[in-house]
Amino acid sequence: MGLKEENLKKLAKTAFLTNFVKKNKGSWDHEKWTELLEDLKKKGYCPVDEDQVGLILEKKKAEYWEKQKA
Repeated sequence: MGLKEENLKKLAKTAFLTNFVKKNKGSWDHEKWTELLEDLKKKGYCPVDEDQVGLILEKKKAEYWEKQKA
């Protein structure tokens, strides 16, 4: 397993991405996305597969919106 995969697994075990979605109320722009990637670097999660981070983020976003409907 490569470093990107290991970092992704570590990240997935945290509330980091869930907190990002909540903080941005389920909606963000490119600037917020790049800020998130910078925060990941600062927190030591790089290198990481940004596409996979995006997929996890989209899943968390869908979960956020489902909770808003309930």
